[in-house]
Amino acid sequence: MNIPDLKTALYEGTVLFEFIKKDGTLRHARGTTCPDLVPADDTPKGKRTPEQQAAYDRQTVAFYDIDKKGWRSMRIDTIWDYHRALKLS
Repeated sequence: MNIPDLKTALYEGTVLFEFIKKDGTLRHARGTTCPDLVPADDTPKGKRTPEQQAAYDRQTVAFYDIDKKGWRSMRIDTIWDYHRALKLS
């Protein structure tokens, strides 16, 4: 699994992915981190120190869940698969 590519895909648009939840079930999600796709009211407001951010980036991937309309995160070692969503134009 190429995590930098996944993070780039999330930033560039919508990604369909699967990961294993803490309870062991497989979860399908549509997510993004693209500023143009995240509602203004849901833009992250918290700040981490550079050290906190580095530790977080090594362990998890945060994303805005398009269907649940909220921020979620998944541990890197639980990601099963992902695909960029097709753009309909």
